[in-house]
Amino acid sequence: MNKNLTKIILAIIVVAAGVGLFYWQVREARAVVVETWGMADAKEININSKVSGRVVSLLVDEGDVVKQGQVIARIDSDYQEPQQRQAQASLAAQNSQLQQVIIASQSAEGTLDANLNAAEARLNQATTAVDLAAKEEVRYRELLKADAISVSLYDSYKSRLDDALAAQAAAQEGVDSAKAALLQNEQNQAQIAAARQPAQALQSQLDSANLNLHETEIHAPFDGIITNKYVEEGSLISSSVPLYSLQDRTDNWVDFKIKETEINNFAVGDKIQMQGRNDSVKLEGTVESIRRKADFATQKATSERGDVDIIAFNLKVRTNDEQIYPGMRFKLLR
Repeated sequence: MNKNLTKIILAIIVVAAGVGLFYWQVREARAVVVETWGMADAKEININSKVSGRVVSLLVDEGDVVKQGQVIARIDSDYQEPQQRQAQASLAAQNSQLQQVIIASQSAEGTLDANLNAAEARLNQATTAVDLAAKEEVRYRELLKADAISVSLYDSYKSRLDDALAAQAAAQEGVDSAKAALLQNEQNQAQIAAARQPAQALQSQLDSANLNLHETEIHAPFDGIITNKYVEEGSLISSSVPLYSLQDRTDNWVDFKIKETEINNFAVGDKIQMQGRNDSVKLEGTVESIRRKADFATQKATSERGDVDIIAFNLKVRTNDEQIYPGMRFKLLR
């Protein structure tokens, strides 16, 4: 009897242990270890030529480190150089014509200014002579009335006044004529302005030709590393065809998708600890931005969990660490 009881008790213990183990395993299976992973990204651009043409040389390759301003490719300049020379010749011819118009106008202006000054000086002298002759005519007219002088003497002073008035009128005509000539020359400034317009247009053409010639050398816009080469030497390209892609190794970040239930735990400026898939890669970054627009649900509702969809917001963590390669995964350390 005791032996049977012992067997029963042992059986109950085994069953209980089995049931307990089963429920523990189920609970562990259902338990979800929540980890937040993000993906690294970096500033990367395509480098295009601003002018169309044939690629004559590619001076760097994928993986090469380049410096800002470094020449990394050249486009055939056979089309741009003739345009530049033609623009230079046309501008030189137009400037020569413009200079002739300006010199002629300036020479005439100097002569006409001198003529006007001389005419005005003669008018001043004639006006002074008229004033003096007029005073003498009045005085001798009074003497004639008093029979103090002869008529012939008075007539001589009256004749002097008439001559002075005639000289004054002639001098005034000279001034008017000199002013009219000067005004006409000033109107020539319109011709100069008209001659300047094509010169300015040709200067713009030359500037454009110089720029296009300069653009046949492709320069790196910033320090970085060449990640892709899209064309080969001899390729005929347009401005829409990229030559290289260039990545800035010191301008990078990690994007994390943070659940809406946890987003309030973060703020711009927070220091964030991260760990890569390689446990030896641990970084610290700074929260640069929190996107206000939600991403699509990152976790769907299931009948097992009975949860609702969970929305996530993008957390951008600035790192600027050269250890980072775009596409690397980092775990957010809590």
